[in-house]
Amino acid sequence: MRRRFGTRLLPLAVLGLALSACMPLYLPPVPDPPPFEAGTRVVAFTAELNAAGRPSLELTLADLHAPGWLAVQWMAPDNREAASDSVWVEPATPTATFALPADVEPRPGEWRAVVSLGKLLLRQFLFVVE
Repeated sequence: MRRRFGTRLLPLAVLGLALSACMPLYLPPVPDPPPFEAGTRVVAFTAELNAAGRPSLELTLADLHAPGWLAVQWMAPDNREAASDSVWVEPATPTATFALPADVEPRPGEWRAVVSLGKLLLRQFLFVVE
């Protein structure tokens, strides 16, 4: 009798362990999305190498409520700042054009252009110079 009880209970115990192993013990809550903070942003851009093979950037801003200095830092392939430039932008004309200055040699590699408006980082662009 004892053996019969054990042989019937063993498959049920294995089945119970198998089913409980497949069930998650904890479902993490899905966090709320971060709040959207409206502000100045880049809405259109052209980032390419110009005819001379130098990185150039043209961009348009949206939601520019006050005039300010739009700055770009050109980062060389060795991650050091090679040049910088800035342009005064107005809400009526929120476009700017930048190009790597002529006195900077465009060495082969990945160049980056980091664009900011005042203390606000807007965007980073990547250029591959061969």
